[in-house]
Amino acid sequence: FWSSQSAPRGPSRYLVELAEAGIIPELPEGPVAEEKPEAQQDTPMSWPEDPLGGRRRVVELAATLVREAEPAAGGEFAEDLELLLAERARLSRAAESVELPHRIPASRFKDFVTDPSRIASDIRRPMPERPYRATRLGTLFHSWVEERSGLSGSGDAIDALPGELDQEYAAIDGEELARLQETFERSVWAGRKPVEVEREIHLPFDGHIVICKIDAVYEHDGRYQIVDWKTGKAPQSDGELAERQLQLALYRLAFARWKGIDPDSVDAVFYYVSDDRVIEPERIYDEDELLALWRSATRST
Repeated sequence: FWSSQSAPRGPSRYLVELAEAGIIPELPEGPVAEEKPEAQQDTPMSWPEDPLGGRRRVVELAATLVREAEPAAGGEFAEDLELLLAERARLSRAAESVELPHRIPASRFKDFVTDPSRIASDIRRPMPERPYRATRLGTLFHSWVEERSGLSGSGDAIDALPGELDQEYAAIDGEELARLQETFERSVWAGRKPVEVEREIHLPFDGHIVICKIDAVYEHDGRYQIVDWKTGKAPQSDGELAERQLQLALYRLAFARWKGIDPDSVDAVFYYVSDDRVIEPERIYDEDELLALWRSATRST
């Protein structure tokens, strides 16, 4: 007998197959009872069960009392909370899609490909960045190297505004700048004459323009060497170096196109002046690898 049916059913074909295979005992010819036995409990149940169970009435009553007792639960911050919730809803509707800027600084390329979600957040809600003394010191050092070379670059010093260098020079730690200058004078580049300094090249790249500000280029035995002066700390791991070499890869590609030469004839290194350390990546990405990395990352933004 099954459910509310009054007539008995025959055995399932699966039971018959099991019995014929000898897996279960032989099936009886018919039911033992001629009529459907009275079930001990014939109460229908719903599924899935209510997670609150028997507490639902009490919980709903408590929630109603809370709402009625304090309609403006946010208090003095209610309006701010509404604005924040509205902003979150708006960002959620916008999903993760943002329009990337047309001009991409080469120095920030690694951020676009390694942390696209943060870049997308910065684009949606741009915030002013705090000025750092280390950045200011790097600006002065780059300007000093350019002046020392006797060449004139194609753009202003990094992050410098008109007249800013002279007016604020006294605010910078002069001893640290002097130490960097002394270290440079002992380096292999002190006696070499660069062919380019502070050269700005605009590199067309997958519908965007990558702004490449190359610190210095030297020529030796028919090969070019791009040098990127760094006044900060050297990378501490292979992974960090792999990310930083992306900047050199863009510089090499941009310079080769600008000169009309094969990128393989251009070397690129970092010189960390504070540590007096030259770092030449074992491998620098070519154009196809840069494009693949860029497209993979920007699909998510």
